[in-house]
Amino acid sequence: MNKDKRLAFILAPFLLIGGYVISDQYIESKANKPKLFVLASNGECAMFTGDCILQSGDMQINITDENGVTKSNTSYPVDTVAISLVYNSGKEVIYGLEKSTDPQYWERKTDIRAALTQLKTASTLRVLIKRKGSTYITEINPVTTTQ
Repeated sequence: MNKDKRLAFILAPFLLIGGYVISDQYIESKANKPKLFVLASNGECAMFTGDCILQSGDMQINITDENGVTKSNTSYPVDTVAISLVYNSGKEVIYGLEKSTDPQYWERKTDIRAALTQLKTASTLRVLIKRKGSTYITEINPVTTTQ
């Protein structure tokens, strides 16, 4: 065996492992790039009757408001859930929901029900969800009939 073949046999395993590691890092870096997704409602968003499901691909979120406590339930664990109430005057109040039992369930006491149904001072909600560097957003006008 000559010098060139011997050198090739010695270097081949290192080149193979190095190539595998570099390609894995490249694929992982592309997968974790921040992405923006728009959530869409399958119909009217009746959050006060428990029928407000927003979806983008496999991600679903159900938003409800029971006795002044706004809750969200997501199909996957998420990092952050924020809901903002946009008043008719243009003022916006942001509510960062807090993790309930696990990263799929979030809740917080808000005045969303009062502002949308009783006082009629607001009509728009904005929802923002962050999951693994990706952001899901939407702006909805919930149905204000309550049961």
